[in-house]
Amino acid sequence: MNSPQTILLVDDHSLITTAMSALLKSMYPDVQVQIGADAKEARRLVAEHGDSADLMILDLGLPDCQGTELLVELLQDYPALKILVLSGSVEPEKILKALSAGAAGYVPKTLDAHLLKDAISLVLEGGVYIPAKILSQAQSEGMAPQVPVHNPKASVHLTNRQCQVLKLLSQGDSIKEICRTMNLSEGTIKTHVTAIYRAFNARNRTEALIAARKNCFNVD
Repeated sequence: MNSPQTILLVDDHSLITTAMSALLKSMYPDVQVQIGADAKEARRLVAEHGDSADLMILDLGLPDCQGTELLVELLQDYPALKILVLSGSVEPEKILKALSAGAAGYVPKTLDAHLLKDAISLVLEGGVYIPAKILSQAQSEGMAPQVPVHNPKASVHLTNRQCQVLKLLSQGDSIKEICRTMNLSEGTIKTHVTAIYRAFNARNRTEALIAARKNCFNVD
């Protein structure tokens, strides 16, 4: 994808936001980093930039909202928004709960800067980032993120337009980028995205792409 234009960063520790802003600027010199310190400011940032932001980096340990409640709320209002969770916790249960709630990735605050850059790049490209050590531990304990139940006998039908949108979603394109590529209005693209999620019984981009692959749609 092209260099991101806007990244939302929400954490209540100024040292974290200062360091993260510097890191993001080193990766993408022209990016605009919009900063918030609590759930109220996160909601404001999403209301102002949710349709155009390329990524939100969200701390789950905000003083006025704990756990995945805010994550779920934001994704309900802006299902196409990519949210990378930043957290001090490395408990597999919390990580998998965040991913099941729709997070596009999970990074502990202790993660090495080089790996953090890799995580940000991967999520911006449409992937899902889970630290390898955490993923291995979760798999060994028999845990896995929840994904939509798939009935192999069922057939999912998408229009040609929706297939085009699905392909662009799989490439990590934002709603704005899809609008430009397809020369369609933002409202039209959002309608297609909503229809795609409904067709696959998905709550977010990640679940939709997983379900699409299971239904043999070519999204790679």
